[in-house]
Amino acid sequence: MAAVRWVVAVVASVAAFFAVAVPWAVLSSGGHDPWEVIGPVGGVVAAGVLAALGWWASQTTPAGGGPERAVRQSARAEGNIKQTAGNVGAVRRAGRWPMRENIRQKGRGGGDVDQVGGDRA
Repeated sequence: MAAVRWVVAVVASVAAFFAVAVPWAVLSSGGHDPWEVIGPVGGVVAAGVLAALGWWASQTTPAGGGPERAVRQSARAEGNIKQTAGNVGAVRRAGRWPMRENIRQKGRGGGDVDQVGGDRA
């Protein structure tokens, strides 16, 4: 999908260049405006279009189109620690794609540490 967006951005940028340069060259008085003037002006317009559509093309959407759920866990202990983030034994959300997760975990201890991030199904 990202490649298609970039192709659209580049093609639109080239089209913007020709949309400015060709009419200017044809409609100028006898075609006497030099391409040293027409080319850079068309290039500036094309660069603006590419900048705007390049920003659009570089945007990523989380898997499932929903918000990203961030889970941060940290554990320190001499005994048993059990931390679970996400849905334990949950069934997939009906009619929806799974939510994108960003999980970071740290664990220390002299005993057992059990950390689970995400769905445990």
